[in-house]
Amino acid sequence: MDAAVHFLMGLEPPSRFPIHWLTRYGIITSPNILAHLHSVLYVALAYHAVFLASKWVLFPPLVRRRLAHSKDHSRRGRQGLVNQAALHFVSLVQSFVILYLCLSYWRTHGRGSSHPTAEQRVFRQERDTDTVCVFAIGYFVWDALISMVYSSAPFVLHGVISAVMFLIGLKPYIQFYAPAFLLFELSNPFLNVRWFGIKFFPQLSDHNTTRAARVLNVFQLANNVALVLVFFGARIVWGWCQIFHLCRDFWQMRHDPRFLPLETLTIVSGNFVLDVLNVVWFSQMLLVAKRILSRRGRVQDKPATEAH
Repeated sequence: MDAAVHFLMGLEPPSRFPIHWLTRYGIITSPNILAHLHSVLYVALAYHAVFLASKWVLFPPLVRRRLAHSKDHSRRGRQGLVNQAALHFVSLVQSFVILYLCLSYWRTHGRGSSHPTAEQRVFRQERDTDTVCVFAIGYFVWDALISMVYSSAPFVLHGVISAVMFLIGLKPYIQFYAPAFLLFELSNPFLNVRWFGIKFFPQLSDHNTTRAARVLNVFQLANNVALVLVFFGARIVWGWCQIFHLCRDFWQMRHDPRFLPLETLTIVSGNFVLDVLNVVWFSQMLLVAKRILSRRGRVQDKPATEAH
């Protein structure tokens, strides 16, 4: 992983990269953002390469096998499942990459040890957090563009807003919190595994009680439980704690000449909205889990009821 990260971050910008055009018209003025734009491009292209390999090589044979005995075996149905599988696979890969970078950073940069003051947490710049921001921006830019083709407007908006948030971090501004908030991604591997399980694993049902279906059903149940627990821990408990710490640091630095009011408002409001949405999504997850458990309970009670 380190070799791939260092390779992408060490690539030279393309010969005709439009840095002068961006600075001439004042589109981007931060020297640090301008210095890393080509790396953002390379990261986005790397994720797109994973998407293309998934779309044209990895998933077509798996989808043909999955839909071989399905009613929806049209070319359109197959291609739709291939596209969605490729998108979820890139999301899964991105989760592992960004979590590796963030957890590696947090192992060596504790809140009290390396950033003991609000000034350092808000204004300090580091090579490692530059890398975290670059990989986050590269993915969210790719996500916004690919969502224009394969997804809906809310996903495009999510990608754009997320890219803007981490562009602010790359200025630099509150770089310390970039790995902190990206730990939300801890729930994404479980979410993507759940999607692949539903779409590609044999499902346990009245017509399918094979040993493989039973084993995979237990695996999916364990993954779903882990998803709920990790989602609650990472996106709600951790998320609300971090937004509290961030607001407190902003308040302490509000009179510093380096303080950026507009960027601060953007970051706080964006993270607060996301934290509220996480609570809404978690409540919906609990409702779905409750319906599934109640349905299983009725199925298990049915033979006893019929016996009477």
